[in-house]
Amino acid sequence: MDAQKPLLRIERVSKSYGEVTALRELSLDIAANEFFALLGPSGCGKTTLMRLIAGLEKPDAGRILLDSVDITHLPPHLRPVNMMFQSYALFPHMSVAKNIGFGLVQENLPRKEIATRVADMLGLVQMEGLGERRPDQLSGGQRQRVALARALVKRPKLLLLDEPLAALDRKLRHETQFQLMAAQRDTGTSFVVVTHDQDEAMVMAHRMAVMHAGVIEQIGTPRQVYEEPVSRHVAGFVGETNFFDGRVTHFMPGGVEVQTHSGLALEAGCREHPALGTRVVVSIRPENLRLGPPSQLVTNGAPGEITDHVFREGMSSWRVRLDGGDIVHVRQPIAAGTATYDRGARVFVAFAPECARALVR
Repeated sequence: MDAQKPLLRIERVSKSYGEVTALRELSLDIAANEFFALLGPSGCGKTTLMRLIAGLEKPDAGRILLDSVDITHLPPHLRPVNMMFQSYALFPHMSVAKNIGFGLVQENLPRKEIATRVADMLGLVQMEGLGERRPDQLSGGQRQRVALARALVKRPKLLLLDEPLAALDRKLRHETQFQLMAAQRDTGTSFVVVTHDQDEAMVMAHRMAVMHAGVIEQIGTPRQVYEEPVSRHVAGFVGETNFFDGRVTHFMPGGVEVQTHSGLALEAGCREHPALGTRVVVSIRPENLRLGPPSQLVTNGAPGEITDHVFREGMSSWRVRLDGGDIVHVRQPIAAGTATYDRGARVFVAFAPECARALVR
């Protein structure tokens, strides 16, 4: 598809409920064959935006175009959009096959075509041979796949997924993420997933939009958003990070030096060009901090003391109280020869300037 002609275009859409503003002149483009995530905390407006796209709500201002057709005021049943709800909403008295084919029956498609498309969907979600079972005979993961098949069988141009993995346990969520990714690739349907789970968005999405207070703060690939956050909110919401508040004291190529409130002088990259004295926050991811004896690490950091040490999924995580009072989190993979530090150990915490970000917002 032409880069100038996205599959879905949201143009300056606003929506309020009484005195509460849910969306503020929000604009967004989503491409064909894209897995896109709307990410943000409760109340940020992501569910309102999804409901507007589905036609379940009407915007106060702005337009919604799908494949260059204005669908802003089209009723839901006339939009080539389908929605997979968090509850799955399967009919308990119907078999798996009848649940999947229900929408096709409503459209009066020939029985042979319905049977073929249902069989194709059962194969897509790896549930061949289970078409005659009822929903109460399935596991949570299987019910989720039935709901996905039912949403895709009508071949929508766009599929909306509302917190699709929220009802699954942790291990099953991880497995199902890859099943959703495979289904999106195999069908070529554009998926828009609404979630507050940052890991879910980071794993599945080609691109993601981080929302806050009815606006989009940043759009990019998961890696771009994680490594190059544009604001304190984005850095804090997407992944874990350490923050140091301070003011710009010097400029350097590609970045600034910041004097923190606790007395540290830190060098960090900066995408903007703040004036001297500007208040900023320096964000440093835990995996970008290094631990070592004070005699070994002597630049862009500070001495401190280990207050806690935990092991989690092949990673060692430490909490370190720096001598100036700041508490930082440090995370490193467990590997042969990796130094370990126990509670109470004196260490020096340091980082490379290119691994830190000075954020003005």
